[in-house]
Amino acid sequence: MGVRERKEREKEQRRIDILESARQAVVKYGLEQTSMDRIAQEAELAKGTLYLYFKNRDELLIALIADDFDRLIVMLEGVTKSNIDPEKKLLASIGTFNDFSKGNEFFYQVMTQFNIRSLIQQDAESEPVCHFRSVNQRMMELLTSVVQEGVNKKVFFIDQPIQDIVVQLIVSLKGAMVILRNNMLPPEWMTHDVEFMLHSIACLMIKGLKSDEPPVTYQTLN
Repeated sequence: MGVRERKEREKEQRRIDILESARQAVVKYGLEQTSMDRIAQEAELAKGTLYLYFKNRDELLIALIADDFDRLIVMLEGVTKSNIDPEKKLLASIGTFNDFSKGNEFFYQVMTQFNIRSLIQQDAESEPVCHFRSVNQRMMELLTSVVQEGVNKKVFFIDQPIQDIVVQLIVSLKGAMVILRNNMLPPEWMTHDVEFMLHSIACLMIKGLKSDEPPVTYQTLN
């Protein structure tokens, strides 16, 4: 291995170590209290070293989110390529997202507490932001392909653009996840555990996609 190649590998490993330290800092202190100082402390590095890799905390967090999306996409691709019915495939895709979030406290905190849109608009051309946009788009494409497969096989019946359906699925499940995992319902209403409730909500939405009855039309109140 040449000197240049060795230095590049060392630089990439340092970047990976910094990202992992940032992840641990967020889990330990929360998003609001995780500064570059705390990340440097967690990584046992001088703060100036962090700025050699990331211009600020937000860019560092976006890079970490994109890395998480990379791992999530690998899992989703395994589901979408499987030889199962579209209904089961969509349910498995939703379950994969939930399981990934449940097993990754950093990912859950960022997805439910962080204003990602405002963050990526600040520096839209940076490498971490471009990476995030790419993997986020890929995730949406995977879910869209599952719904499209269901439509093609006449399993799902929709009267809206598929992209709108996918957005509605994600928004509904993300909202349910926030409410259930933060205990925002009266205790007496929680007759089942969180995982059962999320699964039931996903099944209910998929049942709606399978219905070929004309949808109810709601008029906007004036």
